[in-house]
Amino acid sequence: MCSVILWGGAASVALSRERDDIDAVVNIDAPFFSELVYDKVTNELTAKSEAFTIPLLNVYSDDVWIQLDSSSSYLPYIANRISNKNFKGAYNVHFKGAKHLSLTDLPLFSPILANLLQGGKADIDKYYAIETQNELILRFFDYALKNQGQFAPKATY
Repeated sequence: MCSVILWGGAASVALSRERDDIDAVVNIDAPFFSELVYDKVTNELTAKSEAFTIPLLNVYSDDVWIQLDSSSSYLPYIANRISNKNFKGAYNVHFKGAKHLSLTDLPLFSPILANLLQGGKADIDKYYAIETQNELILRFFDYALKNQGQFAPKATY
């Protein structure tokens, strides 16, 4: 049996560490809260040192992508950093010009609300963003769960 979690990227990563019936994870623009631990020596939050072994696709907007650089000190995303060796097998894609809600269907049926909630209109075409993301996720699941085809996404869309 293959179980997959699509909603709640942070919850997806956390649950996949706890359950045996999750075989692939898609994280859309979410911090890995469950991967943060408190270091008493430095008095700071750090990333866990446990390897993540389940196929993982991370999809990021501009807002999050800029925080994944190893020099960024923005706490919620320190475990998501591209340099985090515990996630070395993860696929990371960036939708240039996207805001967080660009990676949802909200801009398709309520663009005014999406723009209001995210502080303005995204630079990416809303149809391109959702259609490309959907196609990527389907190809990822075909590859990771059905062993069909290959999966080699571009770094930036």
